[in-house]
Amino acid sequence: MSTTVFIKKTILSTLLTLIAIALIVIAVDPFTRYHAPWFGLTTVETDERCAAIGIARNLDYDTALVGSSMSENFNYKWFEDGVFGTRCVKIPLQGAHYCDYEPVIKEVLDHKGTKNVVFSLDNYLLTDDFYANTCSIEDYYIKRPGLSDVHYLFNKSVFFDYLPKFIATNIHEHFNNENAYVWSDDYEYSKYAARLAYMSSRVLVKQDEKIFSEYFENADAAIDPLTGLIKAHPDVTFHIYIPPYSILFWDDTVLRGNATAIICVQEREFRKLLECDNVRLYYFQDDTDIVTDLSNYRDYSHYKQDINYYMYEAMRDKTHEMTLENYFDKLLKMYDFINAYDYEQCFH
Repeated sequence: MSTTVFIKKTILSTLLTLIAIALIVIAVDPFTRYHAPWFGLTTVETDERCAAIGIARNLDYDTALVGSSMSENFNYKWFEDGVFGTRCVKIPLQGAHYCDYEPVIKEVLDHKGTKNVVFSLDNYLLTDDFYANTCSIEDYYIKRPGLSDVHYLFNKSVFFDYLPKFIATNIHEHFNNENAYVWSDDYEYSKYAARLAYMSSRVLVKQDEKIFSEYFENADAAIDPLTGLIKAHPDVTFHIYIPPYSILFWDDTVLRGNATAIICVQEREFRKLLECDNVRLYYFQDDTDIVTDLSNYRDYSHYKQDINYYMYEAMRDKTHEMTLENYFDKLLKMYDFINAYDYEQCFH
């Protein structure tokens, strides 16, 4: 065989191999980049950041669950109840900041048929340095399919890890994705477990109280663009809930001198949200029966799936709802509660 023939055959076989790899990735599409799953497959757990945009873009739904780890234990089927809607998708982004949520929410709002967005508004979204975080979703997943897809089609991890995992998980879960990103059964929930996870970071000496406006700039940077998106889509209802962190979180808040600053920034940003006609705001942090019972928690903030179901029922039935008429009094009562609580009883 001549050198020229060998080179031509090598190039041809390489091209055919690359085409075959690309076709397999496109057909199975573990990150739902191009289409809803084929061959009876479904959107089981792969990688939250890689799959988020594709799920928002390509599935058929009228309700989208978007949020942090506080949303991961929701079963999306709960929201297919005829009250929220009839077709729901779950798009969790563990530890996400607004720069992560924004492209996902924009995609959800651009999706034809979206009627509801259920969103977890974590305290850290109001307090963390907005400008210290960058989007953790790769830009080529946010863009429409194009030349940048080489990063997906010929990605070693996609082909050898996520693609077979996607198929195997489908088979293991019987082609059902209700348990995708649900971690509730993986942990112990108890006073001991929650306290153990918290104690290594507990502040031993109470710090000076921060100024009431400490977090206003950070929160404005996140909430102002969010309210802009909300107002631009008056036909979509945003069900925004404030998840119930445990009493240990509030112990940390008081010890770090954050009590005034957190309640004040909540007051400031909640008012903005409540001024949007298409926002329903649900506040669970003042549910003392939940937050003071550490058997609900695995650390100072993460709760078991029973709490997710409780929140679903509350949002469905319009309880725990904040309005422009009651939100200030609720937050004032919460401020009094966290400052008067005997936190030492948590450690005995």
